[in-house]
Amino acid sequence: MDTQQVIEALRGCKPKEYDWTFALYSAHKSRDGTQLNWNKCNMRQVDRWVEQLIRQLLEKALPDHVVSEYSPLLPKEEIGAVACGSELIREQIRDLREGVAQADVFAPEDFCNGAAGKVAGYAFLGTESEAARAVRAEAEAAQAETEAGAEPALPPAREVLFLRRANPFLGGAKALLCVGENGEVAEAEDPLLKFTPQTDFLMIADCGYFFSESVEKDFDLESRPNAVCARRLEQIAQTEVVGNFEQLELTALSGKHTRKFLDFDREILEHIAGLSFEARMDFLGTYGITLNTEGKMDTADPEQCELIIDLLCGRSCLDALGRLAVGINIKPRE
Repeated sequence: MDTQQVIEALRGCKPKEYDWTFALYSAHKSRDGTQLNWNKCNMRQVDRWVEQLIRQLLEKALPDHVVSEYSPLLPKEEIGAVACGSELIREQIRDLREGVAQADVFAPEDFCNGAAGKVAGYAFLGTESEAARAVRAEAEAAQAETEAGAEPALPPAREVLFLRRANPFLGGAKALLCVGENGEVAEAEDPLLKFTPQTDFLMIADCGYFFSESVEKDFDLESRPNAVCARRLEQIAQTEVVGNFEQLELTALSGKHTRKFLDFDREILEHIAGLSFEARMDFLGTYGITLNTEGKMDTADPEQCELIIDLLCGRSCLDALGRLAVGINIKPRE
């Protein structure tokens, strides 16, 4: 996941080879998280709008930004990348696809007068056309050996998503709509679409890219870390390397530390679990973590809990992975 990868994926995207859907959503929060309700609106020549989006991304958004693996602690100037199959957004992407597919179609004026609900954002969702898929299948079959006389299998349709957290419709309730009429300005009642070629979230080549923090709430990433943290704590409990697990759990589930578990590194946990008492003491002592008499990480002190969390979530000053590599004759970083 780097800047060049997303640039190449966008350059290879041909909007005219996709069937496009223009959909808008409203967002509602509940105890189960954020729910997006989708509605569709017919729009002609969506591929022209998408071409503008791709051009803006290639010329302005990407050249001046670095694409890094997604983390809630990324600097604002960095773009967060996460695989669509990741547990972080897998369910949200699935719900988005289903929501758009099952959405009702409303007229533009229904979005302006609120009949279709309060719009929080919109998306252009493209699915590769069957004709484009067939051409791609033939090209891929020509590069690989196939059974004699066998027809090339039709590959899964590619999908592209451009999502923006903004209401593109302006109606009489928000602003007076005016048009030029016989050289004069006249009030108009027709709906107006205000579309700017900007993207908050992009899905392409089975990867999602967050260009703005504003859209993270719609992927439920504000509450999602709680679920991720809980699962990681279960893994820690199973290894039985912590003396007072309840104390560690109490510290981990505080708002200050929960989001760190999005970067949890199980390799470090497994390494600690596999060490002898002496080796474990030596390894953890590098990070200021002490052991109790049973050889487990001592969590009696809340500060020790914080050190353990930082180590397991890649927040320590020293590089834990470098330390782990000592066993294969790679020196730890200074």
